[in-house]
Amino acid sequence: MTKQLNRSQAPVVKGFGELIIPQVRCVELDNGVPVTIYDSPDSLDVNRVSLMWDGGMCESPNASIASLTADMLREGSTQHSGAEIAEMLEYNGSWLKSSVSSHHSAMVMYSLNSKVDEVFPLLNEIVTAPSFPERQTAVLREKMVARARVDMEKVEYHSAIANRQLVFGEKHPLSTSLTPEELALISVDDLREHLRRVYVPAGLQIYLSGRISPSIEDKLNDVFGCVAVDKPAQELNIIPFEQSLGKSRIIQRPGALQSALKISLPTINRDNEDYLDLRLAVAALGGYFGSRLMTNIREDKGYTYGISAAQMGYREGACAHISTQCDNKYVYPLIEEIKKEIALLQSGGVSDDELVRLQNYMMTSLVSTLDSPFSIMEYYETLRAIGVGADYFESQLQSVKNITSDRIAQMATRYLDIENMYISIAGDI
Repeated sequence: MTKQLNRSQAPVVKGFGELIIPQVRCVELDNGVPVTIYDSPDSLDVNRVSLMWDGGMCESPNASIASLTADMLREGSTQHSGAEIAEMLEYNGSWLKSSVSSHHSAMVMYSLNSKVDEVFPLLNEIVTAPSFPERQTAVLREKMVARARVDMEKVEYHSAIANRQLVFGEKHPLSTSLTPEELALISVDDLREHLRRVYVPAGLQIYLSGRISPSIEDKLNDVFGCVAVDKPAQELNIIPFEQSLGKSRIIQRPGALQSALKISLPTINRDNEDYLDLRLAVAALGGYFGSRLMTNIREDKGYTYGISAAQMGYREGACAHISTQCDNKYVYPLIEEIKKEIALLQSGGVSDDELVRLQNYMMTSLVSTLDSPFSIMEYYETLRAIGVGADYFESQLQSVKNITSDRIAQMATRYLDIENMYISIAGDI
């Protein structure tokens, strides 16, 4: 007989228990390409293979060339058209996506274990022999141009570009942005050159996860282990941030109903022992719905529908970023409220209730890393992208468990300097 729930009584709240990131195996293909493997015997008969190369937006003449190259890979190879590739993937129950980050490019494929004989060779063909057909290139380029035109009408776009220029440097690769007219000039030759430099086996790391049998590993080696490693890997273009002499920039957008506000505070790099605790202090400030900025500026003052703060660690440097949009008339009062909340965090830390909410929120984020074999492998890919060691998960866990109100106040005082804010505003103000 089914037991009836007593709905007048709240369920018992349990802790998260012990969180441990599973270990992975590291092997090499016959040609020396490294492979990281996470086998989950209890999962379904599916797999995820991720190809990750050194070289991303910062290693390209501009970020748009890197993005368009990645998007064009599946639009045709020397053996199959884009339509044929799409049909083959669909027929075999596979799904493909590409991505480009600051310093890496990736192609990820999800597939059934029973179909690896068909789809692994297709994936290799896509990344080693793309044809970059002119017609499809023109179509995707025009879409990129159209998106750029739409973005340039948004206050958020102008505020973000201005803030990156203030904090990263005017000419930094992460600050530059092409106009629609410049995007229209990207050629197939530009894409081929980017492919030649970045998509090479010497800069490749493969990540394989799911229910992985020896036969799947063998097939991966048969397909990708025979590719010649005859070109050097792309060197990462790490240029330290260099803040602008000016600390504010206003971009007038006549007729805009709202203003976009970006505030950045240069902080410390990930290799600093205080980084993870500072990350929690910034989260307490504006990292989740019950944070200080949301409670005051959204719930109490009603200046905005949403405001967020996040500690962002790049290989080039690190910043605490605050972002929001509001009515034009609230911009300057809102900035004063942000300063006020940072000062209160510095002087008083957080209440016991806030601390529990913060810890639960951050623990939930860590737990989500362990959701599936695929999310676990994504964590290991992130380690490479951000340049940290395998103990990063445990370090985050200990930081969340041990954080105190006094420590949060200490981090806010030490690193969130109100006098060192870089502020960009775009709107009709």
